[in-house]
Amino acid sequence: MRRSVIFLLAALIAALAWTASTGAQEEVEIRASDAQSEFPDGIVFTLEAAGAGIEEIRLIHKLAPDGVRASSIADCSGGTVMSCTFELAANRRNLLIPGAEVTFFWRITVDGVTQETAPQLVTYDDDRFDWEQLSDGNLTLWSYRGSDDERRRVLAAGRESLDTIGDLLQTEVDFPVKILYYASRGDMGPAIITDDREGVVTLGEVVYSDTAMVSAEAVPEEIARHEIAHIVVRQALQGPYGVPDWLNEGTAVFAQTQPLADQRQAVERAIQSGRVLSLRSLSSATSGTIAGGVSLFYGQSWSLVAFLVEVHGEEQFAQLFQAFQEGAGTDEALEQVYGFDLDGLEDAWRESIGLPPRQIPTPDQEQVPTTDVIATPETEAAPSPSDDSGVSGALIVAVAALAILLAGGLLGAALIVARRYR
Repeated sequence: MRRSVIFLLAALIAALAWTASTGAQEEVEIRASDAQSEFPDGIVFTLEAAGAGIEEIRLIHKLAPDGVRASSIADCSGGTVMSCTFELAANRRNLLIPGAEVTFFWRITVDGVTQETAPQLVTYDDDRFDWEQLSDGNLTLWSYRGSDDERRRVLAAGRESLDTIGDLLQTEVDFPVKILYYASRGDMGPAIITDDREGVVTLGEVVYSDTAMVSAEAVPEEIARHEIAHIVVRQALQGPYGVPDWLNEGTAVFAQTQPLADQRQAVERAIQSGRVLSLRSLSSATSGTIAGGVSLFYGQSWSLVAFLVEVHGEEQFAQLFQAFQEGAGTDEALEQVYGFDLDGLEDAWRESIGLPPRQIPTPDQEQVPTTDVIATPETEAAPSPSDDSGVSGALIVAVAALAILLAGGLLGAALIVARRYR
């Protein structure tokens, strides 16, 4: 019996020793891990690791504050000593802007088992300029040119927007906020997420929830107010839900001391001619890509927000954002807070500016698409018989319509000079 127990113990010890030897993993030696900001192209990550049996090396990275964690296979070469590179390009997929912080680590798989390096942090910097800081509370202006007075004015405008729109929406922005203040649109161009639309002029942009980029051209204080308002709107809507673009941009224009000149002129002309945009088509700035329609989009969006705030009050306006934050759709949110849907809002707003209710087109009328920006020429029905020249009336009308469309297209293309915010 004693011999049997000794034999069993010996067997158990041997089995444990075998398990330990077969389960042991050789540690991978991390000889170098680095990341280099290469503005304006992106960030280059590099790794040098030594170890036998390496099967895969991945870079795990996350952009702060709004990005999600991403996993990418690195480009590696070598045998027991691996040299790896991964390039995170700055583009519409990877929204890298100056000041973006990227947390990263490497995940290495050896014989089916993974190990991870310690997290590291890299900042994507616009190193073309020597930046200086000026702060007011949790708002910091980063700039490299301009007088002290100019910088203080832009900072004060941003501070005003942060506070007044925060009060309007009953939300607090309690995290650090940055304004990157560029001396010109040319300087800012490589730093922003470009817009491919011809004739679009970008004076400011918000990509992350904590950073506004502002150009010193035109009216920088107003652009700062506008862009900072977008940051407040994002904070008020924390979560997966959003608001329609007319409400987002209209609130940002409302944060300005007044709309920009082209925005005010566009909406005033549209009101005088009765050609304001329908509210259901006022879904984005691309509503107006013909004949200065982008300026009309911003001007009309401002007018709608001003109507809601000044006629129905700030309390209900804050409640509207709360309804969106809780997941309500546009009609549902308006009904919940104001007692009318989008069409009801449009009719109430049109009445306030002296226009009659919008006529809902009949099914026959809806077969021919029209817009509120450019009038559709009225034509009489063409007779079916041919005219004296032997060419049918229908063909003449078709050719005339084509000529009108071509002329309208050329005119629209010539008039597209839009100012974009984000």
